[in-house]
Amino acid sequence: MATIQANLRSCKSFYFTVSFIKKAGLVFLYNDIKSALERGAKGKIITSTYQNFTDVESLKFFLKLSSVFANFECHIDDECFYNEKDYSTNGFHTKGYLFEFDERCELIVGSSNITRYALLKNIEWDLVVDCKKDDELYLSAIREFNDLWDKTIVLDQERIGLYAQKLNFAIERWDMDYDLAEQKISPNYMQRKALKELNRNRAIGINRALVISATGSGKTYLAAFDALNFNPNRLLYVVHEGSILSKSLETFQTVFGGLKTCGMYSGEAKEVDADFLFSTNVSMCRSLEFFDKKEFDYIIIDECHHAVADTYRRIIEYFEPEFLLGLTATENRMDNKDVVALFGNNIPYELRLRDAIINDLIVPFHYYGIRNQMVDYSLSDSAERRLISQIESEDNCKFIREQIEKYRLGGQKLKALAFCRNIQHARMMAENMGEYYNTAFLTGKNKIGERIRAYNDLQDDNKELEILFAVDILNEGVDIPGVNMVLFLRPTESTTIFI
Repeated sequence: MATIQANLRSCKSFYFTVSFIKKAGLVFLYNDIKSALERGAKGKIITSTYQNFTDVESLKFFLKLSSVFANFECHIDDECFYNEKDYSTNGFHTKGYLFEFDERCELIVGSSNITRYALLKNIEWDLVVDCKKDDELYLSAIREFNDLWDKTIVLDQERIGLYAQKLNFAIERWDMDYDLAEQKISPNYMQRKALKELNRNRAIGINRALVISATGSGKTYLAAFDALNFNPNRLLYVVHEGSILSKSLETFQTVFGGLKTCGMYSGEAKEVDADFLFSTNVSMCRSLEFFDKKEFDYIIIDECHHAVADTYRRIIEYFEPEFLLGLTATENRMDNKDVVALFGNNIPYELRLRDAIINDLIVPFHYYGIRNQMVDYSLSDSAERRLISQIESEDNCKFIREQIEKYRLGGQKLKALAFCRNIQHARMMAENMGEYYNTAFLTGKNKIGERIRAYNDLQDDNKELEILFAVDILNEGVDIPGVNMVLFLRPTESTTIFI
């Protein structure tokens, strides 16, 4: 795969004859193919319908390229529908990649089709030959390609439609490349009920809804399952935090397998060609003019209790999707702003914390309210420094350690998350508690990679990290299943934050 990608980035022409192409594998090459064509490289691809393996989505991609780029063409060997020459191999099984450069040519011939398994998992042998344009080896290969080109059929919309119809009635159909998650994972109790209600809402013409469900009960999977039911051509997923975004993308890939391409749209990536786009609210809000109002058929706003913020409102007011779904663990805000109104005052389903625990959807927990007489929590915001100095004092840290040891689970590594008031508090607690445990702290300033590394180190029994002090980034939507203790070290007047 790396060799094909590298050649596409510098070649003058490319000629592929590949029997089996799946979109799950094509996703690794299509950006390089498109970039080569934009650069002016000439491209020709021959593929086939042999054994019903090549998927319709790949053919649609090639048809779109041929309509956009005059320097690209695609032919198909169709074993069922012959062309005017009555030609079909009825066994088209080639795997050849030919590249022309300024001074040389390169052939890759072997066993690799454009599928996810071939490019990533299978044991494949391919022969790579570097030669000159007038070498007989290359001339023989290009003659064979041109002969196949003349005998195969121009790909068009009618041909794709006939093939799609054939697949619908086919007894033999190869789906091994998709690895579809619907065979591995099914909706849980909450998701089944919510999916039924969402479908009922759409059936009566409702185009937006808010689902309220306890943290950890599977809201992201619910959204992915509902998107699978809805089957949008383009989907937008919006959330405020990068690590949540990355995890959500993985969830959709698990549910959809290779059926749809997924891309990030944030400060670090702009993968706009993907079928499903996962974006932070800030990045999307700043880029609205680059998208058509009807760009997305289905839009999901995760952690949508933030949706009253200006960035979210602008996104919601700009786009005109066929369906808008909001997800949250709570619709209540301390400022009493109305989140529900943004979703048409329509809540088709809600699952509160108690019900989620009863139905085994989230981890049951033991809660200990510990009286701490070393800290005056009645201090006002103006006395914040004094409050923090009390919290991070040596005596208070010793007290916290005593409580940790009193209540921790025996015989296993401590894996604790500690919620702090601000950055200074998190830093000081990490330093002071570092005398007793291996600690680290995270804030909103840490990059996504740093956060994920810390989450993994905390859960890994072979890593030393025992307590992760955090501020601003662990309040919602982060999945760290290895955690066995939570320390709430900050005062709050919000029942939502507390729960």
